[in-house]
Amino acid sequence: MSNELSRRQFLAGATAFALGNAMFGLPRRAFADDAQAGSAIVILHTNDVHCAVGEADETGAAPLGYSALASYVADRKGVFGSGNVTLVDAGDAVQGNVMGTLTQGQALVDIMNATGYDYVIPGNHEFDYGMAQFNHLVGSASATYLSCNFTDKRPEVPTLMFAPYAIRAYPLAGSGTARVAFIGVTTPATLTASSPKSFWRSDDDHTCVYGFCEDDTGAALATAVQNAVDQARAAGADYVVLLAHLGQDGSPDIWRSDALAKRCRGIDVIIDGHSHQEYVQVKQDAEGKKVIITQTGTQFSSVGQVVINPNSGAISASTPAFEATLLREARKSDDPAYVQEVTFGRDAGVQATINEKVADVEAQTGTVIGASEVDLYAFEDDDYTWAVRAHETNLGDFVTDAYLYYATNAGVMADIAFVNGGGVRANLNRGNVTKGDLINVNPFNNQLCYTSVSGQDLLDALELSASSLPESNGDFLQVSEGLEFVIRTDIDSPVLRSGSTFVGIDDAKERRVRRAKLHGKAIDPQAAYTLVCHSYYLVEGGGSYSMLCKNPVTLLGLDNDALMEYVQLNLQGVIGQQYAGAAGQGRIATQVGPDPAPDSDPTSKGEPEQPETQPPANDASDPKPLAPTGDDGALKAASAAVAAAAAVGAAAFATAHAETEDERA
Repeated sequence: MSNELSRRQFLAGATAFALGNAMFGLPRRAFADDAQAGSAIVILHTNDVHCAVGEADETGAAPLGYSALASYVADRKGVFGSGNVTLVDAGDAVQGNVMGTLTQGQALVDIMNATGYDYVIPGNHEFDYGMAQFNHLVGSASATYLSCNFTDKRPEVPTLMFAPYAIRAYPLAGSGTARVAFIGVTTPATLTASSPKSFWRSDDDHTCVYGFCEDDTGAALATAVQNAVDQARAAGADYVVLLAHLGQDGSPDIWRSDALAKRCRGIDVIIDGHSHQEYVQVKQDAEGKKVIITQTGTQFSSVGQVVINPNSGAISASTPAFEATLLREARKSDDPAYVQEVTFGRDAGVQATINEKVADVEAQTGTVIGASEVDLYAFEDDDYTWAVRAHETNLGDFVTDAYLYYATNAGVMADIAFVNGGGVRANLNRGNVTKGDLINVNPFNNQLCYTSVSGQDLLDALELSASSLPESNGDFLQVSEGLEFVIRTDIDSPVLRSGSTFVGIDDAKERRVRRAKLHGKAIDPQAAYTLVCHSYYLVEGGGSYSMLCKNPVTLLGLDNDALMEYVQLNLQGVIGQQYAGAAGQGRIATQVGPDPAPDSDPTSKGEPEQPETQPPANDASDPKPLAPTGDDGALKAASAAVAAAAAVGAAAFATAHAETEDERA
């Protein structure tokens, strides 16, 4: 039975979708519904929802969320039959805003239960509340958890924590069934991309007792997946769908979903997550057969649909931006793909559950603690792409300044504060600022602490932070006032890794980070500096920042408590014009091309003439530019274009937001 996506069907579907959007808004039914009804298998999928349940915003507008999804699932079942539609999630559902934080993920599991998910997998953030709470959430979930690579390493033979796969039989028109195997896989980077202590034996014994088939080459992960595929095929699966929290941009190369596809055989579809991108790709597996890889972005920006037609052998996958599909959250009224609520309606029972959870959160977090005169940004102007993971923003400046002053208020003479871009999760809009608003900015309840680090380790940390540019990365560092440096984006990073572990800096390569200064003085590699950050970095070595956890730490309070105290005490209740620039205060600049004078590495003698630098780098192209077709040449060209446009992109970001500020004034 063929597992290839017909090019003619792909193009016809894309054309039908484009025409439907242009003429009628979003259609109720997918391409070729009538021909496939009663005989096709439909898999609806989400990933990286991060607590975006679909509650109404301050204007009363309700974006796409679980109640709309539940209504859409009912619509699909009405077309294809209730036994032919499956709902799955590819991880990172229970953490990301105040609702997840206050309930330790339970509210999200309750809402997903009401929505009717069939299969889910753990993403890295499912472990953020610790292993005991993770196990509690799994126990309270109606959906089946799957993973072929999440292991308990304490037994003599490592034991899988979940079933590696599940097979579901779908009825076909007339007679017979088609059997689909769903296999779960979670990125091995979870060991550092979640709280590492979740996987320790104890706080006193940092031995890692859980694993995700991690190694230096990616072979262990590929072997685990291939074994599960082979077992599922032997058990009678006609099709194999991999539910993967692996991602592409910003993920370690050896564990990317496209890299895994090329190392395995027998997979028909990979429903992906983790990198917060939206794409439908067609790749080749180890035998040269085609594999579809699809992902739907983040925070309910879309819902994906995979359709398998056993009669024709065709498999199609779709998201709103790629090929034909039905659901897209639209924040702009002039968006041609705008989904109006009337299109699908909202499931009343699921909406009632959401409303109950939202009311509980608001009762705990609605207290106004100050006001902001400006908008502070975690996202680009499209409200989709993470700005804070790719360049300096005014919100990153605000958060790190809050950490620094929180330590100062406690009597600590701190020099520098860091926050990872992945830890800053929501814009902070002008107007009244509530407790809940600031928890949404830092929703993980990370423990702040301070420690002594050498200047060399600081420089190495900045080099690691810059290593993924121009790709965004959750471990890109935002920095506090007084620290300034330049990143050269047109040369390869010298950072050496083993999987997701930092090994060191390749001294044979030029460093990207240069002219790093603190209050106008070059950072001295031999000097000691007091750094404020959260325990995820300074204690657990998360994000591969092992160079920052060499010395003992002293604990402070929680990260979102620091934001509240900073607003109330240091800013006297008003976030003012000092944070007005969307692209920040110029702490992090980028440079393309060599210096006009010898490199001003802090270890060299003297301070050379400063070349002209550019504003912080920002990708001003489409927020999902790198993977519409799976064409490797196009990807390389797009990456080169992003690098070439990095300097002007940030200027466009700052200008666009400045214009927005002017319009609102």
